[in-house]
Amino acid sequence: MPAGSDSLARLLRDCEARLIESRRSVDDALDLVRRAGELAQEASGPDAAPGIEAMLDSHREELVGMVLSALESGTKTRDTRAEYFNSLVYREDENQYRVGRRQVGLTESEKHVLDLLWQAMPQPVSRRNIHQALYAGSEQATIGTIDVFVSNLRQKLKLASGGRDFIQSVRGQGWALKPEYCRNRPAQGDSAVEAGRQRA
Repeated sequence: MPAGSDSLARLLRDCEARLIESRRSVDDALDLVRRAGELAQEASGPDAAPGIEAMLDSHREELVGMVLSALESGTKTRDTRAEYFNSLVYREDENQYRVGRRQVGLTESEKHVLDLLWQAMPQPVSRRNIHQALYAGSEQATIGTIDVFVSNLRQKLKLASGGRDFIQSVRGQGWALKPEYCRNRPAQGDSAVEAGRQRA
């Protein structure tokens, strides 16, 4: 068997094993939910002990945690999932940035700055280059305005991700996005900036 076929066979076997394990985890979670549902029905009956419903309600977070734990067993660790869902991604079809599933609300100028950082990643973009891109050489704003845009952008990304700092300052060179915190990076030659301009 060719080496490529052997590698594909191993990959498919691994996928099969993971799917089987996931199915077991889902079955366990469904069983847990069904048992909790039966208890809830008993609690709502005419002869139910009034404390059962209160007990279920007081353990709601624990029940949800147990279900999520069952679903997570045999798949990615919780830390890995958190890393994935707190990553910055550019959705070209929507022309917007998200942190996980959360859309990042940006002004037009903030989005233009993020476009520039995204396209240049992992290289830094200077304050002057950002100013020229935003104002095309005009004097509509002082160059210090760029610091305000970057600061606001940094805070919005932190808020959307629960505190993650996506933008690093590079002394004497400007700012850069941290590529380890980003997903679905554009391929060389693709441009989020151009995509944004075409939709404008």
